[in-house]
Amino acid sequence: MSTPSFIPNGRTSRVKKDGLALQVQTEYAFRPYPRLTTTILNDGQVIHKIEKKLDRPVGSVEEQSEMEQLIKRQHSEVVSVIKEKASASSATLQEFKESASGYISLSDRLRSIAGVQSVYELDNEGNFCRQDIEEKFRKAYSALFKGLKDLIEVFAAVPGLGMTRERGVYEVERERLYLVSCGDEICVVTVKRGASSETNYEQTLRQTLEDFFQQS
Repeated sequence: MSTPSFIPNGRTSRVKKDGLALQVQTEYAFRPYPRLTTTILNDGQVIHKIEKKLDRPVGSVEEQSEMEQLIKRQHSEVVSVIKEKASASSATLQEFKESASGYISLSDRLRSIAGVQSVYELDNEGNFCRQDIEEKFRKAYSALFKGLKDLIEVFAAVPGLGMTRERGVYEVERERLYLVSCGDEICVVTVKRGASSETNYEQTLRQTLEDFFQQS
């Protein structure tokens, strides 16, 4: 079997706190099965891994670009969670490991809320992470799609390295459509209230965002 030609670029970061220097690496691999893995190391020793299995190997330039966006998002989310843990207390290796062990992506947390129909993931410039997702959103919300890049400006850009925005939740259409910003990405969340549901979606989304950064 020949080696696939399309290998997305990985990401590496360092997180320092109280004498600890953790390395965070996120990369794609196609053997023995396609997967996206974030590894957390201390002085070269692996303390935890987060692995996401993929349906198929990357097979085109377009899919390679899309995978690099997924790598960027997962890497940024894990680094953010670790930094939140580090800033909240005098963190130990065990606390970092427990924090990483409890990691569930923000988009997956949002999808688990009763009544949520779809979660569309964007970068902070309003670009969709995948072409097929963009097309799906365009067909379902053509009017909103045209002004989406202007709409996300409701979350102000935060000065510093890279493109980050303020965190928060913005109600676009009550009990129908919301924007959720975690700083490194934005999710468009669509909901449909059930007949017996009494969920306050704006409040629930805000709590989910807060819990994401407080997970341990």
